[in-house]
Amino acid sequence: MKKHIIASFVAAAIALPAHSESLIQVYNLAKAHDPSLRAAAATYRADKEQVEVTRGNLYPNISFSGSLGYSKTDPENFSGSYSNVQNQLAVNLDYPIYSPALDYGVDAVEISFQNSGVAFEQAEEVLALDTLADFFDVLTAQATLNTTRSQVKSYSGQLDRVKKQYEVGLVSITDLHDAQAAYDSIRVSELQAEAQLTIALESLYQRTGQPINSIPRLSEDYPINVPSNLNVNDLIQRAMLNNKSIKILDLSVKAAETNIEIQKASGRTPTVAITGSLSRTDNNYSDAPASLQSGATNVASIGLGVKIPLYSGGAINASVRQATARSEAAFESRASSIQNIELNIRNAVLQLKTIAAQVDAQRQLITSSESALEATQAGYDVGTRNIVELLDAQSTYFNAKNTYEQLRYNFVLQQITLNQLTGDLDESKIQELDKWLI
Repeated sequence: MKKHIIASFVAAAIALPAHSESLIQVYNLAKAHDPSLRAAAATYRADKEQVEVTRGNLYPNISFSGSLGYSKTDPENFSGSYSNVQNQLAVNLDYPIYSPALDYGVDAVEISFQNSGVAFEQAEEVLALDTLADFFDVLTAQATLNTTRSQVKSYSGQLDRVKKQYEVGLVSITDLHDAQAAYDSIRVSELQAEAQLTIALESLYQRTGQPINSIPRLSEDYPINVPSNLNVNDLIQRAMLNNKSIKILDLSVKAAETNIEIQKASGRTPTVAITGSLSRTDNNYSDAPASLQSGATNVASIGLGVKIPLYSGGAINASVRQATARSEAAFESRASSIQNIELNIRNAVLQLKTIAAQVDAQRQLITSSESALEATQAGYDVGTRNIVELLDAQSTYFNAKNTYEQLRYNFVLQQITLNQLTGDLDESKIQELDKWLI
């Protein structure tokens, strides 16, 4: 896990072009720029050190102490006063040889450490999902703008033609107004499409910290189909093993169960510790009675201490009940989240199948609407169709093309979402998708 996290940031820190175009480059820029990912990595490192801190409580604790003091005494039964300079040095030992609460405490921080590792992986996954969504928002906005500009060009040519026809009396003023209104309307749509593309590019800039001038489009050969062997139950089983949210919830349940044992051990089990000390005390008397002699005193001691909890006013039992209730809450939260994830997987698969069918239908609609446009254009040329019918046919054709592109991008995003739900969204998936961007 540690190597994975370090390698992740090293890869992201590699210098990239200022105006990156490939999907994997955009993702690496986002990784290097994302503060949430850095925060998750820092939390991981902190929790790793906390394991060592807590584990240290299981080992002997050896300390050193020393003191230097001066005292002056004026006793009633002694003529005059005397003084003493005392130096004291000591080495103390405290070694808990039996403490279940400490053992469970180490288990608890190790679980927390595992949780922070999964949380980092989840942060990477969320970043990948958000970056891909921003990337394809740009593609969608660009496709809409391209289609709209083609429509503007077509309507502009149609308007020029109608104007010339009106000047020689071939069409009525109504036809001219209809053509002008259609052109004005599509110009408004063009401005909206330009604004939407700007917004999408700004979002991608916010995500990466770099201006992205252009990005490749999705190849027409990208397979828009759902494998016949795609099984929802198999996907759910993969999610149970790999979904990061489920992993975190599993660890939450484990942590709650460990906390029950901590509460029981803290209030119901004895603790045994070895204690010992070595000390040396030096006294240097001046003008003292004969009974007080200067010199050194060495003391060595060792003992075995036992602490047995007997009664704490019911606090321990209450703590155990509280920890048990929290464990039940963690278990039920996990069950609820699993139900939601299962539902989301089923919905994602259904959406994939629906979009794939829509793409096929939309592809056919493009063909049929193009044929209808050609027929309407021919009819308009010979006077059997009016300008409104021609403009409607053009609108249907261009809308079909735009919807087709949007459906293709939605299909990819739905695949990405499904990968995230099953816990399979990683850099290799991004690299695989990047090959289809040209």
